[in-house]
Amino acid sequence: MSTSKLAYQTVLRWTDDQCREYLEHQRWPNGAACPKCGTVNPYVLERKTKSKNKVQKLYKCRACRKQFTATIGTIFEDSHIPLNKWFAAIFTMCASKKGVSAHQLHRMLGVTYKSAWFMAHRIREAMRDKGIFVPLSGTVEADETYIGGKSRGHFTWKERIQDEIKMGIRPKPHHPRMDKAVVFGILERKGKVRTITVPQVNAETLGTILRKNLDLPNTRLITDGNKAYKHIKHHVRHDVIDHEETYVSGDIHTQGIENYWSLLKRGLYGIFQHVDRKYLPQYLSEFQYRFNNRKVTDAERFASLMTQTQGRLDWYCQTNQAENPYA
Repeated sequence: MSTSKLAYQTVLRWTDDQCREYLEHQRWPNGAACPKCGTVNPYVLERKTKSKNKVQKLYKCRACRKQFTATIGTIFEDSHIPLNKWFAAIFTMCASKKGVSAHQLHRMLGVTYKSAWFMAHRIREAMRDKGIFVPLSGTVEADETYIGGKSRGHFTWKERIQDEIKMGIRPKPHHPRMDKAVVFGILERKGKVRTITVPQVNAETLGTILRKNLDLPNTRLITDGNKAYKHIKHHVRHDVIDHEETYVSGDIHTQGIENYWSLLKRGLYGIFQHVDRKYLPQYLSEFQYRFNNRKVTDAERFASLMTQTQGRLDWYCQTNQAENPYA
């Protein structure tokens, strides 16, 4: 089927064999290859009788003699959820601009909430940037933002609190941002965005990230007046927009990265409600993937993601997971 004709209802109606055929074509466009040693042209085995394993067709490597299927070493490995539901979940997450919650997947696909949660995180693992690293160039905007809920415990007895602080009874309150996760972003105008969680905002941390991710001789960097960027001018052409005076001065502005922060936060706060700090990088990968592929259709975005499903997600497992050659 043509990629342009794919739709959510279409992949949901596919049989398991149709899903595997599509996955094989996307994963091995030039023919099946062994995931272990890379040998091409494997033996094709077909079960003639029914068995407890639903996979009727599998491969056997001519070199290492290992048996495998198209789902080995992918986010689908060892999952009992039908592949058409996996594909429908992937299509939904690729098409939803601000994301889709695990509860919504649970209701749409008829799986348990726990299964929908794991499916969503496995799909975010596939959305992680796995391509060849290419430094950003041209006009690049950089900015940082703070992700987290609103500060709790709004005080009404302000005078009493100030007195308790002076007497040492109550500790001095810290800045609300100290409870939030810090995310640093770099946006190539009319191009890609890269985001990463950082422990703190300072010249050493942000400078290291910028030097690693930018094609320094061919880049013009634009930031706000944060002092953390004051040393980067020694490595790259640097323009600063002073937000105390104006937000736009000709083509010197950070509106692009700030618009991306707006999209990210509308999704995190409006769709997911709450995101734990340790899972935040996975959610950043999801929003980053959709934004970087914003110029293609939903079907093309789905097809592109199906080519990078390799990489089994096992960070949630308590013990090492054995490989299942018939997954």
